[in-house]
Formats: sequence, structure tokens, C-alpha cells
Amino acid sequence: MHDRREFLGLAGAGGGGLLLGAHGAGNPSTLLGLSAGPDANQTAQSLHEAFETIPVDDTHCHPLTFNDAETTTEQFVERMALSAFPMDRYFPRGVYREWLDADPDRRAKLDADHDIERIRGDVLEQASQTVFLRFMVKEMAAFLGCDETFEAVIEARNARGVDYASYLNDLFADAKIDNAMLDMGYREGMGSDEVTQFETAIAPTRGRRILRVDSILAGLLPEDLELDEIEVAFLREIEEGLDGTGNLGAPSYGMKSYLLPRIGLIKPLFDRTIARTNWDEFRRLRARGEVPEPDGDDRDIYWELQKDTLRYLHSLALEACLERNMPMQFHAGDGEAPRGIMRNQDPFLMEEMVRFERNGVMRMPQIIMIHAGYPLIGRGTWLTHLYPNCHFELSLATPLIHHGLLRMYLEVLEVVPLSKILFGSDAYNLPEFYWLAAKWGRRFLAQAFAVYVDAGILTSSEAIAGARMILHENNRRLYHLED
Repeated sequence: MHDRREFLGLAGAGGGGLLLGAHGAGNPSTLLGLSAGPDANQTAQSLHEAFETIPVDDTHCHPLTFNDAETTTEQFVERMALSAFPMDRYFPRGVYREWLDADPDRRAKLDADHDIERIRGDVLEQASQTVFLRFMVKEMAAFLGCDETFEAVIEARNARGVDYASYLNDLFADAKIDNAMLDMGYREGMGSDEVTQFETAIAPTRGRRILRVDSILAGLLPEDLELDEIEVAFLREIEEGLDGTGNLGAPSYGMKSYLLPRIGLIKPLFDRTIARTNWDEFRRLRARGEVPEPDGDDRDIYWELQKDTLRYLHSLALEACLERNMPMQFHAGDGEAPRGIMRNQDPFLMEEMVRFERNGVMRMPQIIMIHAGYPLIGRGTWLTHLYPNCHFELSLATPLIHHGLLRMYLEVLEVVPLSKILFGSDAYNLPEFYWLAAKWGRRFLAQAFAVYVDAGILTSSEAIAGARMILHENNRRLYHLED
């Protein structure tokens, strides 16, 4: 056992340090976080067994289509890898989608003109060579009862995909997911019926919908409207979404914003005059054809030209959440290029929104920084440590950095109150993301808590209680879930 006074020095800056080495001394598998193995640290093994009985609330995730019931190894990688998200951007607008849907002759012509097959092959080859994928294949093979090869896993998965609803249900049941907080901003064009189909398939897991600020604005800002008209329509949709069933026919439990990766530093703006001046100038430039495409050569310009308008409207949205004591998620880390501008995703750029100061008073609405601020985890943890209304969320990094989760969880536990850590996956496209996040989240959370237990900082009972808070209790309290 390590003396408590030695703990911080052993842990070192950034989560782990010498303490990790001491915890895993003479046992490489412990350092890697393989808690299920026969040589694993006994404390981690015991905690992992306890954590596996604890249900999970996934605080940030997305509804899934049934389009992936049958797939190939290449299609699976493309749907899984964040590095494959911008595939269509490697070609002129619309060309990749046309190539995917084209008959063989047309596809050959498009390929000759744009070298699509080679470029796509290069992207998918790199994405398929990750340790993450190889680890995932082994985990899925165990679940599906097949050989540990990618081809065998996809074959077995396709056999299960004949009844895709049943496959989804089995994954969610095995992961023990009780609630899925569904960000409706990314749903691949799914309508109410398709979302309901997904929610029905995963029952008794409850789908709880989150209203997306950006989705509302996407329907308003392209129109030639005065700011006052936009504001009225915007607030009406928020009211319908938060107080009624305006989120594709269902109630909302909070909101989500993707503004940080677009403009960087977000400062609240309550002055309508400033916002109106900015919007009027933007409209003039747009009418003259002087506004670039949002995904053009210089991505900053499009967002900079309407920055004050966006700050104002997002401030109104956060005000609505504050009035209702509902949380608002802000994308602050991870994310896919080129939709998000990576250099803008510093969690410290969220501080003014967390404070939400007006007339010299910090009003501090409930804000969830999703994606753990990854890779700037330390900044996200410290902001959460300092402001009681700022909550730390683990998705996308969980499960994508797999063995790095041990290091990340240790860094989070260093300073973030256990009452403010929320578990999530950011599951998209493929249901296996939900399952892997819950599976690996429990495993590496057990490893992280074991470090604290072996150091004498926590008891096993305190570690189990902390895991319950992280895995579901904090989510239910913050979103006021009573059933």
C-alpha cells in the first residue's frame, strides 16, 4: 500500500505516472488494463466483477438506422472510423455519393475521372490498421461465437443482421444500458418513424431525446429572414422541444450545441443590437454572393462572418435551459474533421459560457462538456473542478482510445468530483459502439479505481459507489429522470 502523502507524487502530472508503474509492476497486462485476464491485478478484477452488475446510462449518443444490418469489412470500417467521415470531401461535391449509387459502367467512368477507388482504399486501409479495430474484432468474436478474424466477425454479424432489431436488443441487454440520451442532431435523415423503430428495438433501454440547437438554426439561417423573425421562430421551436413533444414527436431532456468547433471562444451575447448588425451585414454579403461555403477552402470565414449572431442565439438557448434547470451539452473535444475545426476545441474556450455572467453575477447554468475535452483532458478536468455547474463527460474517447482509457480515467479522477462525471459513448452509425463503450468503460474504470484502492485512497465500497455515480446516477439526477 502506498502512503497517502506519496499518492500525488506517484500519480504525477497528467494521470498515472509512477503510480501506474507501481500498480502494474511485474505485470504488463495490468498496465494495459486487461482486467479480465488471469494475471490481472486482483483489486481491479474484483471491482470489474462488481461494475459489470451496474447499469449504464449513456449520456451522449445517437439513434441508429437499420441500414447496417448487412455490411462488408470495408463498409464497416468506413462507418466506424472518424478518419473516413470526410470521404466525400476528397472529391468534387456529389461525386462520391453518385459513385456509391451508380451502376458498374457509370462507377467505372467516375473512378477513371476522380481515382475514387484508390483514394477510398487508402483511407480505409489506414483506418483498418488500428489497434482499436483489432481489439474490437476479438471482443466481437467472443460475443458472436466465431473465429477472431474480421471476415468471420462480419459474416457472423450479417447472420444476426437478418433480424437486426433482435441483434440490437441483445447488444444493449448485454451492455446493461438503461437510458440512452439521444442527440437528434446527427441521425442520418431519420424521421420520427425510424427513430421510434430504433427506440423500440433497444427496449427496455429508454431512448431520451436531446434537442439540438444547430438543427433548429439549420432550418432558419439559410432563409432570408430578419433577425427578429429568426429569434421568434427559434424560441418557439425551443419551447416546443423542451416543454412539449417538438423533438420529432417526443419530449426533450436538454439541449446540445456544436458551436465551439466552429467559432472557438464562445462568449455569451445578450445585446440584440450587436447581433442584428452582424446578421444584417451577413445577409448583405450573402445576397452579393460574397459568403463562402461553410465547408470551403477557408472554413473559419463562413463562421466568423456570423459569429455574433450565433453567440446571441446560443445564449438564448442556454437561457431557456437555465430557466428550466435543464442541462446543455457543448461539444468540447474529439470530433470529426472537417466539420469541426480541431484548433477550436480547447475546453478553456468554454469558460465564459460556463460562467454565463450577466450584470456582474455568474448565473452558471448546468453545462456538460462532452467528449472529455480529448485530447486536452487536463483542461477539461480543471474547468470542471473549478465551476460547480460544469460537468465532465467521457464519450467518444470511450471507447475509441480503449487502453488509453486507464490513463484518461486516472486523470479525470484526480480532480473532477465523482458527482460530476458522466458516462457516454457518442455511439453513431453502428450499434457496436454502444456495446464497446459500456464494456470497455466498466473494464478500465475498474482499473483506474483499483489504483486508488491499492494506494489506500479509497475503499472498495467507495470505488463501487463512485462507479454507480459515474455510470448512471449522475445522469439521472442531472436530467431529472424518475423512471
